[in-house]
Order: sequence, then C-alpha cells, then structure tokens
Amino acid sequence: MIIHQYTSIDSLALILKNKTIRFKRLDKMDDIEEAALSNAGIHLGGFMFVSCWTFNEIESIPLWRMYTPTTKGVRISLDKNMFKKHIVTKEDSEKYHIQTNEESFSSIIPVAKMFTPQYTILNTFWNENFFYKKIEYTDDLNKIYNSLIQNNSNDVSLNFENVGRFKHKHWEFQDECRFRLIIFPNNNINIGDKRYATYILSCVREERFPIIDSFFIDLKDDAFDNLRITLSPYATEADQLIVNALCKEYAPNAHIIDSSLKGKVRI
Repeated sequence: MIIHQYTSIDSLALILKNKTIRFKRLDKMDDIEEAALSNAGIHLGGFMFVSCWTFNEIESIPLWRMYTPTTKGVRISLDKNMFKKHIVTKEDSEKYHIQTNEESFSSIIPVAKMFTPQYTILNTFWNENFFYKKIEYTDDLNKIYNSLIQNNSNDVSLNFENVGRFKHKHWEFQDECRFRLIIFPNNNINIGDKRYATYILSCVREERFPIIDSFFIDLKDDAFDNLRITLSPYATEADQLIVNALCKEYAPNAHIIDSSLKGKVRI
C-alpha cells in the first residue's frame, strides 16, 4: 500500500540525506483539540509520538495549502512498509528484560534506541495493528477522551489504544493515516522492574513527558527505489532543479512528477 506525505523541499532533503522518518509528539500537532487530549485533567498526548500521512492517492488542495510552502513543497509517496528491520537477539532480550520465547526477532527500532537513560519506547509498535492506524473521524470526541483513563477503587488503567487514533470530523478531508509510538522518560528504572507500571502511572499523573520532541526511525535500504515525488502545483524551475539534484545524490531511482493540479489552481 502506498501512502503520501505533503512536506517542504527542506524536509525532503533531510529525509533523503538521513534516510529517516520523523515522529513528533502528538500534543505538538496542529489539531488543537487533539493537542489538548485529556481525561480528568490527565494528558496522554505528550507520551504519544506520530508520523502523519494520507492514504488518498488523489492530490489534496487543502493539504498542499496547509503543509507545504507555496512553491517549495512536494508530496512524497512511499510503501507503507518503509521501515528498516533490525535483529533482536536472545542476548538483547535478556539485557533489556524483554519477555519472549523467540531466539531472535526483528524490530524497526534497535533495542539500544528503545531503552536509553533519557527515555524508553514501549514495544507497542511491534504490534502492527497498534503501530499503523487510519484515523477515525467522529463528532463526539468527549466519548473518546472519557475512555482514555479508567479509575476504579483499586487501580487506574490507561488506554493508549485510542490516543492518536481519532479526530473531529472537521479533519475528515485529510484521509489521514498514522504510525504511532509511546515514549516515556526514563529515571534509572528498567522495563523489567516490578515498579515499572507504577512509574508509568506517576509520569502520566505528574505530566513528566519525555525530554525529546521528535524521534527518527530508519528507512529500509531500498525504500527510495520506488519513491515518487510530486512537485508543488506552483513549483518553479529552480525548485525542480533542487529536487532533481537531491534525488541524483540520494535517490537515483526516485520518480519525480508534476502535480496534476499544475496550471489548474491558485493555492
């Protein structure tokens, strides 16, 4: 499945050079309602990191307008399975207290980058059904927010499944899909510690968000072989020269095309 992201030529240059995709904190995104995502005064958006795309093949005038500079924008199109896989050995599992019966398995994030002195990335992204989601649009966000945190007499449960998954119907034009990561700060406590669940809950209650605002995941070695780059409807000759030069250097097999809206719309 091919998905698309509208961005600037500057961002394209960094994607091509570094061969990574950026994930940003959900509470830093442009949907103010989503950024304020909370229940009982507790905010979960600061622990969710997302990379936002659209599954709609047809070019979107609003997305060109919202997410790209007037002329210096592009739409990149990549296969949904774009991320590089790293082998996790039995020794890695033991070192980082990962419970598994497998001798080895693959992960799109190396375990050494999952468990650091500054932050911990929960392994929810190993579940494809959690990691990749098409956004569901609703006119009752309060119902969703109320499902995020469940209080009972003995415990509090956090429902991250619904975080970064729903938006108001005002945004339905985006046809958005997302990749999602849960990241917590680290305080010299490992994920195998019996106190870890209590530690996570204290982070949420006290809004101790991770110190990072972005995280980058490596792309496959051949990810750019089928890369398609659509130029802005108002791309100049200079813009095209820049994109051509970038692709010649970093993605020689990429396919660069003009926008289907070129000469048809003023953005």
